[in-house]
Amino acid sequence: MRSGPAEFRPAHAVSAGIAPAPPLKGGSNYFVYHLEGCHREPYGVVNSYDQAPELIRAHLRQMADAGQKRLRIPVFHHRGPDSGTVMDSTGGRLSDGNAENLSRLLKAVAENGFEEVELGFFPLDANDPMNWTTVDESLYAENLSVIRQVRELVVRSGVPYVLDLVNEGAPPPEPEYRALLEYDKRLWADYTRAYGTADTVGFSLTVWSAGRVPQLPEVYGDRPPAVLEVHLYGKPHDGDEYRQFMDTDAAMDRIGYQQPWIIGEVYYNDPEAAAGIRRAMKDADRPVRHLTQWQLSRGAPCDADVAPAAAYDAYAKEGF
Repeated sequence: MRSGPAEFRPAHAVSAGIAPAPPLKGGSNYFVYHLEGCHREPYGVVNSYDQAPELIRAHLRQMADAGQKRLRIPVFHHRGPDSGTVMDSTGGRLSDGNAENLSRLLKAVAENGFEEVELGFFPLDANDPMNWTTVDESLYAENLSVIRQVRELVVRSGVPYVLDLVNEGAPPPEPEYRALLEYDKRLWADYTRAYGTADTVGFSLTVWSAGRVPQLPEVYGDRPPAVLEVHLYGKPHDGDEYRQFMDTDAAMDRIGYQQPWIIGEVYYNDPEAAAGIRRAMKDADRPVRHLTQWQLSRGAPCDADVAPAAAYDAYAKEGF
Protein backbone atom coordinates (compact mmCIF):
# COMPACT_ATOMS: atom_id res chain seq x y z
CA MET A 1 0.00 0.00 0.00
CA ARG A 2 1.39 3.39 -1.01
CA SER A 3 2.67 5.63 1.76
CA GLY A 4 1.95 9.35 1.88
CA PRO A 5 -0.93 11.57 0.86
CA ALA A 6 -3.85 10.44 -1.23
CA GLU A 7 -3.34 11.14 -4.91
CA PHE A 8 -5.50 14.16 -5.73
CA ARG A 9 -6.77 14.88 -9.17
CA PRO A 10 -5.63 18.39 -10.05
CA ALA A 11 -8.12 21.24 -10.14
CA HIS A 12 -9.50 21.68 -13.62
CA ALA A 13 -12.44 23.05 -15.49
CA VAL A 14 -14.81 20.43 -16.89
CA SER A 15 -15.15 20.77 -20.64
CA ALA A 16 -18.66 21.21 -21.97
CA GLY A 17 -20.21 17.93 -23.03
CA ILE A 18 -17.58 15.78 -21.26
CA ALA A 19 -18.82 14.01 -18.16
CA PRO A 20 -16.62 14.19 -15.07
CA ALA A 21 -14.88 10.99 -14.02
CA PRO A 22 -17.06 8.84 -11.75
CA PRO A 23 -16.45 9.13 -8.02
CA LEU A 24 -14.05 6.80 -6.27
CA LYS A 25 -15.63 4.35 -3.86
CA GLY A 26 -16.52 6.14 -0.64
CA GLY A 27 -17.46 5.07 2.83
CA SER A 28 -18.14 6.46 6.29
CA ASN A 29 -17.07 8.68 9.10
CA TYR A 30 -16.17 6.37 11.98
CA PHE A 31 -15.68 7.86 15.41
CA VAL A 32 -17.72 5.85 17.96
CA TYR A 33 -18.04 2.08 18.25
CA HIS A 34 -21.02 2.05 20.65
CA LEU A 35 -23.93 4.29 21.58
CA GLU A 36 -26.30 4.38 24.53
CA GLY A 37 -29.18 6.31 23.01
CA CYS A 38 -27.59 9.65 22.16
CA HIS A 39 -24.70 9.09 24.55
CA ARG A 40 -21.39 8.44 22.77
CA GLU A 41 -18.96 8.81 25.67
CA PRO A 42 -16.65 6.99 26.35
CA TYR A 43 -16.70 5.04 23.07
CA GLY A 44 -14.38 6.91 20.72
CA VAL A 45 -12.61 4.69 18.21
CA VAL A 46 -9.33 6.58 18.61
CA ASN A 47 -8.76 7.14 22.30
CA SER A 48 -10.77 4.09 23.41
CA TYR A 49 -9.42 1.69 20.78
CA ASP A 50 -7.70 -0.37 23.45
CA GLN A 51 -11.04 -0.89 25.21
CA ALA A 52 -12.66 -2.69 22.26
CA PRO A 53 -10.10 -3.63 19.59
CA GLU A 54 -11.92 -6.77 18.43
CA LEU A 55 -15.26 -4.97 18.14
CA ILE A 56 -13.71 -2.09 16.22
CA ARG A 57 -11.96 -4.50 13.84
CA ALA A 58 -15.30 -6.30 13.36
CA HIS A 59 -16.94 -2.97 12.49
CA LEU A 60 -14.21 -2.24 9.94
CA ARG A 61 -14.80 -5.65 8.36
CA GLN A 62 -18.55 -4.94 8.18
CA MET A 63 -17.98 -1.63 6.44
CA ALA A 64 -15.45 -3.11 4.04
CA ASP A 65 -17.75 -6.05 3.26
CA ALA A 66 -20.47 -3.52 2.38
CA GLY A 67 -18.19 -2.11 -0.32
CA GLN A 68 -16.77 0.86 1.57
CA LYS A 69 -13.21 1.80 0.63
CA ARG A 70 -12.65 5.12 2.42
CA LEU A 71 -13.00 6.31 5.99
CA ARG A 72 -13.05 9.69 7.65
CA ILE A 73 -11.83 9.56 11.25
CA PRO A 74 -12.52 12.63 13.44
CA VAL A 75 -9.81 13.63 15.91
CA PHE A 76 -11.65 15.31 18.79
CA HIS A 77 -9.40 17.17 21.22
CA HIS A 78 -9.38 19.96 23.79
CA ARG A 79 -7.36 21.33 26.68
CA GLY A 80 -9.00 19.29 29.38
CA PRO A 81 -9.65 15.77 30.63
CA ASP A 82 -9.90 12.86 28.20
CA SER A 83 -13.55 11.79 27.92
CA GLY A 84 -13.15 8.61 25.91
CA THR A 85 -14.12 10.41 22.70
CA VAL A 86 -12.49 13.83 23.19
CA MET A 87 -8.75 13.65 23.83
CA ASP A 88 -6.67 15.86 26.10
CA SER A 89 -4.30 17.95 23.97
CA THR A 90 -2.83 20.06 26.79
CA GLY A 91 0.71 21.03 25.85
CA GLY A 92 0.19 20.28 22.18
CA ARG A 93 0.40 16.49 22.13
CA LEU A 94 -1.98 13.61 22.49
CA SER A 95 -0.97 11.18 25.20
CA ASP A 96 1.31 8.27 24.37
CA GLY A 97 -1.65 5.95 24.90
CA ASN A 98 -3.89 7.87 22.52
CA ALA A 99 -1.13 8.08 19.92
CA GLU A 100 -0.62 4.32 20.17
CA ASN A 101 -4.36 3.73 19.85
CA LEU A 102 -4.50 5.86 16.70
CA SER A 103 -1.59 3.92 15.21
CA ARG A 104 -3.29 0.61 16.01
CA LEU A 105 -6.56 1.85 14.49
CA LEU A 106 -4.78 2.89 11.28
CA LYS A 107 -3.14 -0.53 11.11
CA ALA A 108 -6.56 -2.18 11.39
CA VAL A 109 -7.90 0.13 8.67
CA ALA A 110 -5.12 -0.99 6.32
CA GLU A 111 -5.57 -4.67 7.18
CA ASN A 112 -9.25 -4.45 6.22
CA GLY A 113 -8.48 -3.19 2.74
CA PHE A 114 -9.47 0.45 2.96
CA GLU A 115 -7.76 2.46 0.26
CA GLU A 116 -7.59 5.83 2.01
CA VAL A 117 -8.35 7.57 5.27
CA GLU A 118 -9.17 11.19 6.03
CA LEU A 119 -8.26 12.60 9.44
CA GLY A 120 -10.49 15.51 10.38
CA PHE A 121 -9.43 17.78 13.25
CA PHE A 122 -12.19 18.76 15.70
CA PRO A 123 -10.72 21.22 18.23
CA LEU A 124 -13.40 21.68 20.88
CA ASP A 125 -14.25 24.00 23.77
CA ALA A 126 -11.49 26.56 24.37
CA ASN A 127 -9.49 25.13 21.43
CA ASP A 128 -12.29 25.80 18.94
CA PRO A 129 -11.38 28.95 16.95
CA MET A 130 -15.05 29.35 16.04
CA ASN A 131 -15.51 30.60 19.61
CA TRP A 132 -12.62 33.08 19.63
CA THR A 133 -12.76 36.86 19.41
CA THR A 134 -8.99 37.09 18.91
CA VAL A 135 -6.41 34.44 18.05
CA ASP A 136 -5.20 32.79 21.25
CA GLU A 137 -1.47 32.21 20.77
CA SER A 138 -1.18 29.35 23.24
CA LEU A 139 -4.17 27.45 21.89
CA TYR A 140 -3.13 28.13 18.29
CA ALA A 141 0.26 26.56 19.01
CA GLU A 142 -1.44 23.62 20.72
CA ASN A 143 -3.76 22.93 17.79
CA LEU A 144 -0.94 23.17 15.25
CA SER A 145 1.21 20.83 17.31
CA VAL A 146 -1.59 18.23 17.42
CA ILE A 147 -1.94 18.44 13.63
CA ARG A 148 1.78 17.85 13.22
CA GLN A 149 1.74 14.89 15.62
CA VAL A 150 -1.24 13.22 13.96
CA ARG A 151 0.17 13.83 10.50
CA GLU A 152 3.42 12.14 11.54
CA LEU A 153 1.48 9.13 12.83
CA VAL A 154 -0.58 8.70 9.68
CA VAL A 155 2.46 9.13 7.42
CA ARG A 156 4.27 6.50 9.46
CA SER A 157 1.29 4.14 9.11
CA GLY A 158 1.66 3.98 5.33
CA VAL A 159 -2.10 4.42 4.78
CA PRO A 160 -2.89 6.89 1.97
CA TYR A 161 -4.45 9.90 3.66
CA VAL A 162 -5.80 13.41 3.49
CA LEU A 163 -6.28 15.96 6.30
CA ASP A 164 -9.11 18.38 7.10
CA LEU A 165 -7.29 21.01 9.17
CA VAL A 166 -10.42 22.20 11.01
CA ASN A 167 -13.69 20.37 10.62
CA GLU A 168 -16.21 22.80 9.10
CA GLY A 169 -13.66 25.54 9.70
CA ALA A 170 -14.19 27.58 6.53
CA PRO A 171 -15.20 30.96 7.97
CA PRO A 172 -18.67 32.51 7.71
CA PRO A 173 -18.82 36.10 6.40
CA GLU A 174 -20.08 37.75 9.59
CA PRO A 175 -17.60 40.05 11.37
CA GLU A 176 -17.87 38.12 14.63
CA TYR A 177 -15.95 35.30 12.91
CA ARG A 178 -12.97 37.48 12.02
CA ALA A 179 -10.78 35.59 14.49
CA LEU A 180 -11.63 32.31 12.75
CA LEU A 181 -10.65 33.85 9.41
CA GLU A 182 -7.32 35.01 10.83
CA TYR A 183 -6.76 31.60 12.42
CA ASP A 184 -7.41 29.83 9.10
CA LYS A 185 -5.12 32.14 7.15
CA ARG A 186 -2.30 31.65 9.62
CA LEU A 187 -2.77 27.89 9.91
CA TRP A 188 -2.90 27.49 6.14
CA ALA A 189 0.31 29.49 5.73
CA ASP A 190 2.12 27.57 8.48
CA TYR A 191 0.91 24.17 7.31
CA THR A 192 1.64 24.66 3.62
CA ARG A 193 5.03 26.21 4.35
CA ALA A 194 5.99 22.98 6.08
CA TYR A 195 4.13 20.38 4.03
CA GLY A 196 2.74 21.91 0.85
CA THR A 197 -0.87 21.58 -0.29
CA ALA A 198 -0.96 18.03 -1.63
CA ASP A 199 -2.32 16.19 1.42
CA THR A 200 -5.06 18.50 2.68
CA VAL A 201 -8.50 19.79 1.75
CA GLY A 202 -7.83 22.87 3.84
CA PHE A 203 -10.94 23.70 5.88
CA SER A 204 -14.19 21.88 5.14
CA LEU A 205 -17.40 23.83 4.51
CA THR A 206 -20.58 23.18 6.42
CA VAL A 207 -24.22 24.06 5.70
CA TRP A 208 -24.82 26.70 4.45
CA SER A 209 -21.66 26.29 2.40
CA ALA A 210 -22.39 28.83 -0.34
CA GLY A 211 -22.22 31.70 2.14
CA ARG A 212 -18.71 30.71 3.21
CA VAL A 213 -17.23 30.39 -0.26
CA PRO A 214 -16.46 34.13 -0.85
CA GLN A 215 -14.00 34.08 2.09
CA LEU A 216 -11.92 31.20 0.69
CA PRO A 217 -9.56 33.29 -1.49
CA GLU A 218 -8.62 35.33 1.57
CA VAL A 219 -7.86 32.13 3.47
CA TYR A 220 -5.90 30.35 0.73
CA GLY A 221 -4.41 33.23 -1.25
CA ASP A 222 -2.85 31.98 -4.47
CA ARG A 223 -2.35 28.41 -3.12
CA PRO A 224 -5.79 26.85 -2.67
CA PRO A 225 -6.18 23.11 -2.12
CA ALA A 226 -6.41 20.90 -5.19
CA VAL A 227 -9.54 19.29 -3.73
CA LEU A 228 -12.14 20.98 -1.50
CA GLU A 229 -14.51 19.41 1.01
CA VAL A 230 -18.18 20.22 1.56
CA HIS A 231 -20.73 18.78 3.99
CA LEU A 232 -24.34 18.47 2.83
CA TYR A 233 -27.26 18.02 5.23
CA GLY A 234 -30.67 18.76 3.78
CA LYS A 235 -32.74 20.83 6.21
CA PRO A 236 -36.05 22.68 5.81
CA HIS A 237 -34.50 26.14 6.26
CA ASP A 238 -31.32 25.40 4.30
CA GLY A 239 -32.68 23.50 1.31
CA ASP A 240 -32.13 19.90 0.33
CA GLU A 241 -28.79 18.39 -0.69
CA TYR A 242 -29.41 19.19 -4.35
CA ARG A 243 -29.99 22.88 -3.63
CA GLN A 244 -27.02 23.11 -1.26
CA PHE A 245 -24.76 21.50 -3.86
CA MET A 246 -25.94 23.77 -6.69
CA ASP A 247 -25.67 26.96 -4.63
CA THR A 248 -22.18 26.09 -3.42
CA ASP A 249 -21.06 25.14 -6.93
CA ALA A 250 -22.33 28.46 -8.30
CA ALA A 251 -20.56 30.37 -5.52
CA MET A 252 -17.29 28.59 -6.33
CA ASP A 253 -17.72 29.27 -10.04
CA ARG A 254 -17.98 32.97 -9.23
CA ILE A 255 -14.54 32.98 -7.58
CA GLY A 256 -12.98 30.73 -10.23
CA TYR A 257 -12.69 27.60 -8.06
CA GLN A 258 -13.15 24.57 -10.34
CA GLN A 259 -11.64 21.98 -7.99
CA PRO A 260 -13.27 18.60 -7.44
CA TRP A 261 -14.98 18.03 -4.10
CA ILE A 262 -14.90 15.48 -1.37
CA ILE A 263 -18.34 15.28 0.21
CA GLY A 264 -17.14 14.59 3.72
CA GLU A 265 -20.42 14.37 5.63
CA VAL A 266 -23.99 13.41 4.68
CA TYR A 267 -26.83 11.61 6.40
CA TYR A 268 -26.39 7.89 6.93
CA ASN A 269 -27.36 5.65 4.00
CA ASP A 270 -29.90 8.21 2.78
CA PRO A 271 -31.57 7.68 -0.63
CA GLU A 272 -32.81 11.29 -0.84
CA ALA A 273 -29.34 12.70 -0.26
CA ALA A 274 -27.75 10.22 -2.67
CA ALA A 275 -30.18 10.99 -5.49
CA GLY A 276 -29.99 14.75 -4.95
CA ILE A 277 -26.22 14.82 -4.98
CA ARG A 278 -26.02 12.62 -8.08
CA ARG A 279 -28.50 14.90 -9.91
CA ALA A 280 -26.55 18.00 -8.87
CA MET A 281 -23.28 16.52 -10.10
CA LYS A 282 -24.83 16.14 -13.53
CA ASP A 283 -26.44 19.57 -13.58
CA ALA A 284 -23.40 21.41 -12.23
CA ASP A 285 -20.60 19.42 -13.92
CA ARG A 286 -18.77 19.50 -10.59
CA PRO A 287 -16.60 16.39 -10.08
CA VAL A 288 -16.95 14.60 -6.75
CA ARG A 289 -13.91 12.63 -5.74
CA HIS A 290 -15.69 10.52 -3.12
CA LEU A 291 -18.31 10.66 -0.36
CA THR A 292 -18.28 9.64 3.32
CA GLN A 293 -21.49 9.38 5.34
CA TRP A 294 -21.81 10.48 8.97
CA GLN A 295 -23.08 8.17 11.73
CA LEU A 296 -26.39 10.05 11.77
CA SER A 297 -29.79 9.24 10.27
CA ARG A 298 -31.94 12.02 8.85
CA GLY A 299 -34.26 13.30 11.58
CA ALA A 300 -32.37 11.73 14.48
CA PRO A 301 -32.14 13.93 17.61
CA CYS A 302 -28.47 13.08 18.28
CA ASP A 303 -25.01 13.90 16.97
CA ALA A 304 -24.80 10.20 16.11
CA ASP A 305 -27.38 7.39 16.21
CA VAL A 306 -25.70 4.57 14.25
CA ALA A 307 -22.70 2.46 15.25
CA PRO A 308 -21.17 1.27 13.03
CA ALA A 309 -22.16 2.99 9.78
CA ALA A 310 -22.12 -0.36 7.98
CA ALA A 311 -24.94 0.05 5.42
CA TYR A 312 -23.96 2.04 2.34
CA ASP A 313 -26.28 0.75 -0.39
CA ALA A 314 -28.17 4.04 -0.89
CA TYR A 315 -24.96 5.76 -1.94
CA ALA A 316 -23.50 2.76 -3.74
CA LYS A 317 -26.60 2.62 -5.97
CA GLU A 318 -25.87 6.20 -7.08
CA GLY A 319 -22.26 5.40 -7.95
CA PHE A 320 -20.54 6.47 -4.73
